Amino acid sequence: MSCSARLTAQPAPGIGKAMNRRRTTAPKPVHVETLIAESLGARGDAVMDGPVFTPGLLPGEAAKVEVQGQRGRVLERLTHSPDRVEPFCPVAERCGGCSLQHFEESAYRSWKRHLVVDALHKADVQAEVRTLVDAHGEGRRRLTLHAQRFGAKLVVGFAERAGDKIADITDCPVATPGLRASIPGLRKLAEVATPKKGRIDIHALDCQPGLDISVHGVKEISLNLREAGAELAGKYNWTRVTIGDDPLIEFAAPVVKFGDTKVTPSPGGFLQATAEGEAVLAGLVDEAVNSLEGKGPFKAADLFAGAGAFALRLARTMPVLAVEGDSGLLRALQRAAQRTPGLKPVDARVRDLALEPITPKELEGYSLVVMDPPRAGAKAQAERLSDSQVPVIVSISCNPSTFARDAAILIEGGYRMGPVTPVDQFKWTGHVESVAVFRRR
Repeated sequence: MSCSARLTAQPAPGIGKAMNRRRTTAPKPVHVETLIAESLGARGDAVMDGPVFTPGLLPGEAAKVEVQGQRGRVLERLTHSPDRVEPFCPVAERCGGCSLQHFEESAYRSWKRHLVVDALHKADVQAEVRTLVDAHGEGRRRLTLHAQRFGAKLVVGFAERAGDKIADITDCPVATPGLRASIPGLRKLAEVATPKKGRIDIHALDCQPGLDISVHGVKEISLNLREAGAELAGKYNWTRVTIGDDPLIEFAAPVVKFGDTKVTPSPGGFLQATAEGEAVLAGLVDEAVNSLEGKGPFKAADLFAGAGAFALRLARTMPVLAVEGDSGLLRALQRAAQRTPGLKPVDARVRDLALEPITPKELEGYSLVVMDPPRAGAKAQAERLSDSQVPVIVSISCNPSTFARDAAILIEGGYRMGPVTPVDQFKWTGHVESVAVFRRR
């Protein structure tokens, strides 16, 4: 899966300022109300009368809330839900990385499964939704820290919820042990790399033989930064450090394994959030492969292929067409395919599937299609697939709403939908993966 880019048009000099002056509006008034949380929204915020979306509350809890527009901030919690527990992270109430550590786990799991149930119901899609699969494993294997100076103080951490501030951290209990052990080193790197003005981002990926570190937002790579990066890499077992597009140091190529195929990801490139999550999703794809009817030969297409988490596993048994819009991710996939003996042919193509979806004619003769699009879903591609004769389609999505919409398109085109498996690799958040297999009637 790849992340979609957002393009911003730049106004001509002088015009932008005038337009901004005309569009400037007074901030929305702030007032205090006593409200009761009616439910939880898709992102984990409590939904209160208005509606007002307020983080940190559970259904049934009353609180004094500072309200500005549709956003609320708890001033005082007046009642307590029986499902409330103490968060295990000291910055959980401010940090945007987790939103539901205060939710008792069995109630949380039921709520998260129902995100998928409710999305399918709204799209008028009838399907069995299985029990939520806990795919947290050892923890999230990738993180992005933000760093910014406020006078003499350096703040390093994750974005706060519903705001632009940074929650300063010294640990992240939901990350892998390797990432947690390196947070002191990442803070030291930020001390050297962060300018007096502006914010930098530090991406860290837990892989082999050590962490892959990528820093963005640095305007000038000083000798001091180079020396500090090299020293910290040696101390904290960072296999590669990249500043912008500049490879600062590389002791060995960072590697992740998709099945038994080794892939060197591009700096800051996309991977599934947890190794366990990737394994669960790949296992569900394997089940679809094993259910293919006939003796073959089979042929598969992996759409929104990313760096090849599914394509390179599929290539062990059949030729694969891998399509991805991010050229960096696709180069990593191609290099791995070329260097791995025993794989069937992998045809890797850069293509924006939102603008140019694969057509039914191009899919003639294919036995299986896997699609794992970004949050916006794959409406255009689902429409083409609904007109195809591909026997089996595996749909994977991190957004229940677009997953349900695309499922309805395939069903309308004559596909039969199997059970839906919700997969939780972003534990304690509102993010959930949905997986289902569709078969041509």
